[in-house]
Amino acid sequence: MKSLRRNKKGVSDVIAVLLMIAIAVAASLIAYAWVMGYLGGTTTKVGKAIQIQSYAKSGSNLDVWVQNVGSGTVTVDSLYVNGVQISTGLGITLPQGNTTITPLTATWNTAWASPASVDIRVVCVDGTPAEASGTVPGS
Repeated sequence: MKSLRRNKKGVSDVIAVLLMIAIAVAASLIAYAWVMGYLGGTTTKVGKAIQIQSYAKSGSNLDVWVQNVGSGTVTVDSLYVNGVQISTGLGITLPQGNTTITPLTATWNTAWASPASVDIRVVCVDGTPAEASGTVPGS
């Protein structure tokens, strides 16, 4: 019978459990550091932002309403319609968290059909952009 029993050599059960706990704790700390680094970098990137709320043709004008939806004051500088700069040096200041919608007006191009498909881009002095695309119905 003694020949069937062999000498068992290996890691004891206590050491094996301690190693598994150490590996689990290290993996959770690495995951926590990665998630917090990602979230910290993502939340600090939020800053100045504008959004085009609406646009419509009004007589011979194309009215575009822009709202400051970020943190910090922005100054609206330029308006582009279909890739063409319509207005520049607008200097419209929108304070932080302002919910007042400010209209921008561009002269309606007679070459555009009514209704017209337009791509609108508004750019602030610091380069903060907002874009919208759609069809402008005739007035």
